[in-house]
Amino acid sequence: LPNNAETVLLTTLGSEMTTQLLKMRTLDDDDDKLVIDLDSSKKERTTDDGRPSWMKNLATTSAQWLSLVPKNLPLLVRTSENIKDSLFRFFDREVSQGSALLDDVRRDLHEVSLVCTGQKKLTNYLRTLVNELAKGILPKSWNRYNVPRNTTVLQWIADFSDRIKQLRIISSIGNSEGPSALRNQNIWLGGLFTTEAFITATRQYVAQLNGWSLEELSLQIKVSDREDGSDLTLDSSSFGITGLKLLGAECEHNKLELTTQIATNLPLTAFTWVRLPPEQRDVVGKNQVMLPVYLNFTRADLLFTLNFDLTSDNSQVFYERGVALLCSGQIA
Repeated sequence: LPNNAETVLLTTLGSEMTTQLLKMRTLDDDDDKLVIDLDSSKKERTTDDGRPSWMKNLATTSAQWLSLVPKNLPLLVRTSENIKDSLFRFFDREVSQGSALLDDVRRDLHEVSLVCTGQKKLTNYLRTLVNELAKGILPKSWNRYNVPRNTTVLQWIADFSDRIKQLRIISSIGNSEGPSALRNQNIWLGGLFTTEAFITATRQYVAQLNGWSLEELSLQIKVSDREDGSDLTLDSSSFGITGLKLLGAECEHNKLELTTQIATNLPLTAFTWVRLPPEQRDVVGKNQVMLPVYLNFTRADLLFTLNFDLTSDNSQVFYERGVALLCSGQIA
């Protein structure tokens, strides 16, 4: 085990404890029981206008969440030509999914605010929604993409807002500059709803562009040595990736070495599809290590693997220490 194994364990336990604490809501000083049933005869602590304290708090919180979420997400404009582009089709699905979920989230938060201010009556759906939001639980109707278990509403809202902001940029570029401009856009990989589908779409794009078969292509990685990524040159087979985290190691001059740091943020990274002969595919070199790429810190969702060059021939130690890449560290 590495010297910082205990620190890693304590950090994980601390993150889980923080998540649990975020879910705890003090509804009043006397720790009264939250009563969602508005027709209940039980006594509740009320405000000056007769509303329960929890209802006033939820109205304020809902308004704050609503202000954090973008107001809309324009859809990509489809044509008979751009629909042939695999990257466009992928982003079209992502934007459509994000737009539908955004509309539902904003509508739900607006209706919860109306309920809490006495301007709308409860329905069975809203009763469940109010109950979940008041407890800080992520509503089941919102949970349409993969997030860590026990994610709080506040964490989810912040993460979802960042995802929609990325999709707004993609939608704007796609509609104003055309589908060809989408390839030049740097992508926060962990901020996509279906990360694996993006990798598949880039592979299809390169294969179609060059007239190659999918089986001939292997994915290679190059990490920038500068924060702004100005030293990277992205050709037609390369795609800029941001937001990656490297656990248990650090990368210098595109080579890995072990470190005592728990995680390091990688600068702009290039994913490049390279055509290789059969004997060179899926082969790990002598001074290389094959690292797993996970969706988030839970390591529950393995997306794919990447080969990295090493500063020395000690790949076994990398495997023993569980060195890996994360696509997103937004929700932790």
